[in-house]
Amino acid sequence: MGERLNIGFLVDDLNNYFTNQACKGAEMAAQVLDANLFIYPGHYLGTPDGRYESTEFEYQYNTLFTLPTEHNLDIIYVLLGTIGSRAEYEEQRRFIDSLPDVPVVTLFAEVEGYPSVTFDNRSGIERITRHLVRRHGARQIGYVSGPDTNRDSRERLEAFLSVMESEGIKVDDRQIVYGDFTENSVDVVNKLLDDNDYLEAVIFANDSMAVGGYKVFAQRGLSVGKDILVAGFDDDIFSSSMTPPLTTVEASSADLTYQAVLSAGDFLSEKSQGSIAVETYLVQRNSCGCDSLDQKDMRDRLHTELLAGDDDLCIEAIKKYLFGVYAGDAETADSEAAIVDFCRVFEDYVSASAIRDEVDESFGRLVNSGILQHVGVERLFNVLRTLRAEGEIILPGSDNMIKLNDMFSDYYRSLSLKGLSMMGGYVSRRDRISRLVNKQTGDIFIMSNEGEIPYSHLIEGLDAVGLERTYLYMFQGNSRNTAGEQWRCPKSVLLKAFADDCGVHTPHDQQQLLRTEQLFTNEFISDEKRRTMTVLPLFVGEELYGFVVNEVDSTDLSSVSMVAFQLSVSLKSLLMIEEQNKVKQELQNSLEKFMRDNSLLSKEAKQDELTGLYNRRGFLEASKEAITDRHNIGKKAIICYADMDNLKMINDKFGHDDGDFALRETASILKDAFRNTDTLGRIGGDEFVAFALIGELENYEQRIKDRVNEITVKHNEAAGKPYPIEMSLGVCEFECSDSIDIYDLLDQADEKLYVEKTAKKRKNGSYR
Repeated sequence: MGERLNIGFLVDDLNNYFTNQACKGAEMAAQVLDANLFIYPGHYLGTPDGRYESTEFEYQYNTLFTLPTEHNLDIIYVLLGTIGSRAEYEEQRRFIDSLPDVPVVTLFAEVEGYPSVTFDNRSGIERITRHLVRRHGARQIGYVSGPDTNRDSRERLEAFLSVMESEGIKVDDRQIVYGDFTENSVDVVNKLLDDNDYLEAVIFANDSMAVGGYKVFAQRGLSVGKDILVAGFDDDIFSSSMTPPLTTVEASSADLTYQAVLSAGDFLSEKSQGSIAVETYLVQRNSCGCDSLDQKDMRDRLHTELLAGDDDLCIEAIKKYLFGVYAGDAETADSEAAIVDFCRVFEDYVSASAIRDEVDESFGRLVNSGILQHVGVERLFNVLRTLRAEGEIILPGSDNMIKLNDMFSDYYRSLSLKGLSMMGGYVSRRDRISRLVNKQTGDIFIMSNEGEIPYSHLIEGLDAVGLERTYLYMFQGNSRNTAGEQWRCPKSVLLKAFADDCGVHTPHDQQQLLRTEQLFTNEFISDEKRRTMTVLPLFVGEELYGFVVNEVDSTDLSSVSMVAFQLSVSLKSLLMIEEQNKVKQELQNSLEKFMRDNSLLSKEAKQDELTGLYNRRGFLEASKEAITDRHNIGKKAIICYADMDNLKMINDKFGHDDGDFALRETASILKDAFRNTDTLGRIGGDEFVAFALIGELENYEQRIKDRVNEITVKHNEAAGKPYPIEMSLGVCEFECSDSIDIYDLLDQADEKLYVEKTAKKRKNGSYR
């Protein structure tokens, strides 16, 4: 690991607003720490989320959870409250236990033995329950809980029961039902209403289940906020646009992840191993029976009583309410300055030190500062309404009240129009992404008929939609992932194309092969500055093609999933075309075979220029042919994977000419160690591979390692270089068969090589 901290962040769907905000909070903290943030947006353990149209192949996203290793991450944060919300505790536990051996912190859920950061569920539910009981006089209250296996769910239910008991209200078991934290709560809400004839209110343990509840109430002719009072939890993005708007509990996922990631140093040093709880607040809207904002509660929270006196505390409270963890960030600086200016000018106005025109000008600057890109319209409305209420206290009298109402009515109208304009911009941006990818796909279909798949063209122009850098990784052959089966991630991938500040690039064949654990950290990814990067699978149905990695600002995360989907569909079509082209080419080659001898051309196309061995393409073709040859079926054979231990050191210290000499010597050592009838190839920069039939010899793995070591010593003595030429070996034994997967054999040999290489590193401190 380098000096900069590498933080892994395992989340669910990036299109989930709660998760999207959690990623933004994590990125804010990573910026403060100057740490890399690597986001793995899998989906869910257990039952899929029913909110989405198609979930049949949703399990493909969870392949991302197999990518983190102790070699590429220093610490892992897991959004377990959402990832595991539909799974039993035992399944959540198995998942957390299976993660790499680095510090693991769970978010929004607790697992015994692991540090966690969660919401203060108890205070939020207590506030909302007391509000219904004391403000609205409700006593017959139903409760729709999340799964009994979920820790947050249990804690919220316990808080509800505790408040009801303290208020002297008995709760019957029939007043509690259990949902799954999704909109699929219709059945349990119907049961709740069927079993309870006189419910006055219903509390939902999260906002998504309240959506299903609204459907049931409408079907039964119950008017929410009048016939039945309703409240939720989470303040999800859709809650304020429900009809009527949903009273809920504000639980900022951005605040929570910001605090969690900012504490990474404590978790790494084990100074913090317990639970950290983040504060929650009541968000009062119409569904609970309230006609307007609770001005007293907001005045207390924003300290507006200090506006006409010591206003610093008031202004800081307003900034915290509006911007949360983003307060003080460079991106929000203009908006923060604008809200401070407006508060001070309004303060002057109510103290008769400023006129209406000055307030109007200040508000105009506020609206045009881009504040609505960082702050929800509802929150800004709440601040304005609270300031207006404070103005009425400072400036009593009907004339002043009319003037204030008139002024703020103009401001509300201006904000509404600005919000509509921004929404149109968001829609336009999504359309632009769709048009860009569709255009490139159309161009590619034309280009693909001219030869190999133009991978580089697939990722051109993505910087225009917020994806700063893009890396397209493909498996060596498609990897089928069938639901219900254990998927094994290939140990290596091919970097087919990448886009950076200098344009779009296609690495040559010898550079493409990379270990899968290097998706975020390889020679093509600059480490000069911190990065936030996401990885998404490329798949259609059961066919998994590879991964796309993007360096992206958290404000553009919504683009990532759409681009990955479009790339997947394009790849599916292009791979089908490539397969058809291969068939055509095979037919053409058969015809040409009768017309001319192309053996020389074929040899050149399959030979590594530097060493004279097969290149990757040549080795794969030759070894596949030998393995499936009917005369070899059932015979024992090996795949030997070899990797130079010190090529980088030679290149850096003695120059690339010596590096090329060392590569040729390595090839020569392998030629001497194997027979002329064996198949040898160089398939990567410093990676070699061999195929050999071995008969019935025993312990061939150790035999070949000893032989290579003996020959290596002789070559080093003859070379007389100031550096040793050494290699690590991984050997996989098998029986030849026409059903053998050459890529699986290479993975097995590579895995053994990696064990040997790691052992050398631990023994010597480096690969020399």
